[in-house]
Amino acid sequence: MTMADWQSLCLKEKEYAVKAIEEYCAALSEVERESTSLDERLLDSHIFERLAAIINSEKSARELMAPVYGRDRYFFRTCPAPPGALTKEQLKEVGDFWAPYSFAYKNNPETQRYFTLMSGRFDPSYVSFGLHYLYLRKFWSTPKVPFMTDKNNYDILFSDVKMPETVFHRIGGCYYDGRRNLITENEALERCLCYVGEGDGEVILKPAGWGEGHGIKFMRGKNREENTKIFRTLPKVDYICQRVIVNHESWRYSSCKGFNVARINTMNFDGVPKIMASYLKTAVKDSDIVNMATGAWGILISEDGTLGDRAVETHAGRWNYEFPNGEKFAGRRLFNYERVKETVLMMAQRVSELRAIAWDVAVDIEGDVVLIELNGCGGTEEYQAHGVHPYGSREKMKEILDEYLIKKFYYERADWEWDYLEFKDSITISKYAGLKKSVVVPERLRGKKVTAIRGRAFSGKGLEKLVIPESVSLMDKDALADCGNECDVNMPARLRKK
Repeated sequence: MTMADWQSLCLKEKEYAVKAIEEYCAALSEVERESTSLDERLLDSHIFERLAAIINSEKSARELMAPVYGRDRYFFRTCPAPPGALTKEQLKEVGDFWAPYSFAYKNNPETQRYFTLMSGRFDPSYVSFGLHYLYLRKFWSTPKVPFMTDKNNYDILFSDVKMPETVFHRIGGCYYDGRRNLITENEALERCLCYVGEGDGEVILKPAGWGEGHGIKFMRGKNREENTKIFRTLPKVDYICQRVIVNHESWRYSSCKGFNVARINTMNFDGVPKIMASYLKTAVKDSDIVNMATGAWGILISEDGTLGDRAVETHAGRWNYEFPNGEKFAGRRLFNYERVKETVLMMAQRVSELRAIAWDVAVDIEGDVVLIELNGCGGTEEYQAHGVHPYGSREKMKEILDEYLIKKFYYERADWEWDYLEFKDSITISKYAGLKKSVVVPERLRGKKVTAIRGRAFSGKGLEKLVIPESVSLMDKDALADCGNECDVNMPARLRKK
């Protein structure tokens, strides 16, 4: 925190800071004040640094789950539930299920009410999209995710799987044809115009790294000027341009304008990917893009490729029982669906680092399986509205929540002397930030046991004495590295053996 930062604080924040400084000074003995030249340091950076650490850690803790709650509120606002309420017994079961995770995430039972009323099936472990997508992504996210979900890399990862014909790739501002030969920007444009000019040809331009239908453009018709404008005004990000293909007749209805796909979710818990559930995303409302947020419908697909008897429209909170043109979909069977499942599982095994994947796959007019899109993690709404658990079962959901909302979840905290991680039931010291040369690690912080100390926690402090309490049961191998050449360390015997 600089002096400018100090001046920018509001009166209430300054009052808090002054009080905190007074408390800090009062806690130090006269000897310690003299040995550390505390009065001079008040004019230096130390006090302001700790104030910044304290204030910023509290702000970070408040903001950690804020996007999750924000997404949940958006869902409740845009996806109206049918009238009705959970029973007292159901509310208690919901509360009991989510209570162990309240340190990290405070569940809103509106989530369980919505999916219970929509599906007719009660489950206390229905999960909100905000929690699933914005936090539990820790389950599936790895450093390789951006590469694997980049549409420009599909032909590298799955060269033996059919995809729509690529007109061009745009990668890092450079253009390449479908065989990855370098071409000019004008050559890429002419290829598009050539494809579009062939009868009723169309091309679709998709941002390579974006999802949910954002940034997608179409070039169609004979108007070269209009199509050129579309091309020239694309966002300055990586793109892939492909020829628009047509569904097999069993995958669409007669007046369908868009391209329907099977959204298939796979999970990989133990090295073997499994299909959790799948539904047909069907285009309605004259939309070119089959996206649930823009009004597409989700029809559950059974194991043998037969469609269910109703389609969910989550953003309207209602069910539909026939296509917009009146055609029934109950009992309709998707052609070559067995091959679709085999292809999805083969691809999921190939990118096993992605433990949860949402695949958009279809069958084209020639009857071939076609990969359209790979998402690192799809939504849960459509499955849960059908009463299908996106993680397979309540037990598996609990296992994942235990791992990521209890075992691995923490808030970064700070006080005048310590930077530390607050877990549900314990504290891990990450850094000593005080001025003392004789240090006693506290047994408790925020009322919780201090049980672990991370690497180089006392580095550069030149300590003379360090006392580690019995509460500490785990220390990184280099926890005491560079703490002080002549430091006298007093620690539990069990830690010395390690």
